[in-house]
Amino acid sequence: MTSKQVKQQLQQDLALWHADGLIEKPAYELLSLRYEVSQFGLIGIVKYCGIFGGFCAFLGLMGLIGALTQSLMFAVLVGAAISIGLIWGGLRLADDVQQRYATSSKFIVTVGMALWAGTVVMFLSQVLHLESETVLILAGLLTIPLAFYLAYQRHNTYLLILALLVLFHWVGSWSAMRGRSTYALAIQDPEMMSVVALIAIAIGYAHERMAYPATGRFYQAWQAVGLVYLNMSLLILSVWHHYQAGTAFWVIVFSIATIAQIVAGARLHSGLLRGFGITFFGINLFTRFHEQFWNQLDLGSYLAAGGALLLVMGALMEVISHRLNQANSKAQNSDGGAA
Repeated sequence: MTSKQVKQQLQQDLALWHADGLIEKPAYELLSLRYEVSQFGLIGIVKYCGIFGGFCAFLGLMGLIGALTQSLMFAVLVGAAISIGLIWGGLRLADDVQQRYATSSKFIVTVGMALWAGTVVMFLSQVLHLESETVLILAGLLTIPLAFYLAYQRHNTYLLILALLVLFHWVGSWSAMRGRSTYALAIQDPEMMSVVALIAIAIGYAHERMAYPATGRFYQAWQAVGLVYLNMSLLILSVWHHYQAGTAFWVIVFSIATIAQIVAGARLHSGLLRGFGITFFGINLFTRFHEQFWNQLDLGSYLAAGGALLLVMGALMEVISHRLNQANSKAQNSDGGAA
């Protein structure tokens, strides 16, 4: 077994080889994962507590200065300056070829972007005194494109995921003024969210087919976030019909969507698509079971029947996935033989 010292030396050498262009990024990522050194311990806890404490003390000092000046505009300028400094510093740390600041850089970038968004909202609402609807739209326009630009410029997957999450909630919040709120994910308009999610999945697929490896694993971020919001939006729409006057149209749409994800995952050899499809197919099945039998069975019978249903569903999904993989492998072999 490779010792800890050898792994550390290999990590440093791999970083230098990648920086000098001796090995490509895919090979660097693969070898870095193989010789990864996982260490945190008490020293790491003390270190990050000290960093967090110093950061809080700095913010408190800036807040005190802003309060003493009694100038809202000065507070906005201070917040903007700190947020820009945090974002710049976090992205510089993320660029370290030896990945020594992988965790701390993400934390700093997250805090910087959150502070920037808060500063923009304060400026628009408290200084310019704009309406809440206008503040919401302008804050998104001044924050989300910046996050996407920095993510692509610095090849920062974490920042891209953060920007995607904010984008989805910003799009969904447009209809929040109508008073609709569903689940803890705050998906106010699932129809719109499902359309945006489909676009995100398509962008991820385009990244995988046409932009990889130049954009790294960005395609996984687009696809994963899109699949989460697509399936959650369809789930919410399928639940609404049970409590509102409507039809089972969205139940059928949700079922078809999950099955399509399973088939596409098997065809494209995508564990991401197949995993989301199987997971939400099971959620869909159990949701329909709950709607039909919660009020008709006692708790023990309900749980036993539900557990048996999930076991059968899991076995069925395993068989279907295996058959699809076999069919796809045979098709590829026949194409290769014909070639």
